[in-house]
Amino acid sequence: MIEGIDIVELLKLGSGLFALILLLISTSAYYRSRQKRLLFVLGAFGLYFFKVIVEHIDIIIPNIETSFLDLLLALIDFVILLLFFLAIVIRSNHTY
Repeated sequence: MIEGIDIVELLKLGSGLFALILLLISTSAYYRSRQKRLLFVLGAFGLYFFKVIVEHIDIIIPNIETSFLDLLLALIDFVILLLFFLAIVIRSNHTY
C-alpha cells in the first residue's frame, strides 16, 4: 500500500472497468457481424465485470456470508472459462 492507496484493489477495479469496455466493444462487434460466438465472449466479459462487483459487495452488504461469496466467485470463474472455450470451438456462420 502506497500512502493509503491499495494497489491491488486499484488493479482489480481497473480490470473490472477494462472488462466493461471490452463488453461494450464486443457488443458493438456482435451487432455489426451477428456472429453467435461473440455472444459467448460478450457473456464472459459481462460476467467478469459482474465478478468484480461481487468481490466488492461487502462494502455495500457487510454482513454477507464469505463462504457463499467464495462459492459464487468460483462458479463465476468456471462459467467465464466455459464461455471463452465455447467462443473458440463454436464454428462461425461465415465461410471464408
